[in-house]
Amino acid sequence: MTPRNRKISFVVLVALQLALLAAMIARRVYLLRTGKTVLLKCEPVDPRSLLSGDYVVLNYSISRFSRDEVKRLACAADPGERCGRIKLRRHERIYVALSPTPGAPTAEAAAISRDPERLRRFPVVLRATVRQDFFPSWASSLQVRYGVEQYFVPQHAGRRIERQLGKTWVEVAVAPSGESAIRRLFISGREVEFR
Repeated sequence: MTPRNRKISFVVLVALQLALLAAMIARRVYLLRTGKTVLLKCEPVDPRSLLSGDYVVLNYSISRFSRDEVKRLACAADPGERCGRIKLRRHERIYVALSPTPGAPTAEAAAISRDPERLRRFPVVLRATVRQDFFPSWASSLQVRYGVEQYFVPQHAGRRIERQLGKTWVEVAVAPSGESAIRRLFISGREVEFR
């Protein structure tokens, strides 16, 4: 390869990397600006693992479902005869439909399905990943992750959030595909602003 060809190859490689980075940023900005918004209620988690670096680990009221809740939510998505016998494997993708929580500004789970098409009648559907195998005959609960479990904060700002996780809501932007991103954080109904 001649020196001229090496320079051209280097420039093309750098340009491709920059284009990929720009596309990733543009995709996230587009999601935050155009996605449907929903408020999710946070729940306290074990404080020993709450802070790691400059982010707070968030746990939601829709992150864990009992066996009975899974049966009810699966039947809400597909009322067929086998609706309550949903078996899920770790890392499997599922979709959780949301509906407004009566008497609260947050949303709650309304249905669960592997097939997002079965949930099209719901206004907001989150894409989730199963955290561990779930077989109704022996599993006590289903745990899922939505990809919005970490909230980056300025250094040393997480302690305030840590102490008040029970009063914390997260505003999430949700794309039609179910992909989600955190837009804002609220404690006791007030937006958290970092200066």
